[in-house]
Amino acid sequence: DGSAAFYNVIFNIAEAVKARSFPMPLPVIASSAAERDMLLSQPMIQETHALAGKADITFVGIGDLGPDAPLVQDGFINTAELRQLQKAGAVGEIVGWTFDAQGRLIDGLTNDRVASAPLPSRESSTVVAIAVGEKKMPGIKAALNRRLVNGLLTDERTAEALLKAK
Repeated sequence: DGSAAFYNVIFNIAEAVKARSFPMPLPVIASSAAERDMLLSQPMIQETHALAGKADITFVGIGDLGPDAPLVQDGFINTAELRQLQKAGAVGEIVGWTFDAQGRLIDGLTNDRVASAPLPSRESSTVVAIAVGEKKMPGIKAALNRRLVNGLLTDERTAEALLKAK
């Protein structure tokens, strides 16, 4: 059916560049802050988080928060939580961290439960977003304007739309 495991991308990239991979066997968003804290306290997870913080370059996706939001499609949040995020002004997400049209992280809601890697530091590494399409435009613009990322890989149509939107 064309489906793939979440880690296939990580494994395929690591294999292509002859590098080791360090997947984190965690939900992007835990069911509670207490569960997130318990998961993040595990030594293996702490080691992987520390490695992520030392990366020279990080590639991230920018997820949209429209009706078909990947966080909902992949089962990390439900539609009621999506509506709460939209009501709070969320327009995009990077590794589960939701942000508004100005690129500011949303207070509370699902951000209190994010178990994925922290947002990468743009001061100590290059953070390249990979994002394509009209439905991702609000998130791409916010991430670029707030400098949540300092690079973008996209297609020609999205790049032209971004330039026209400035």
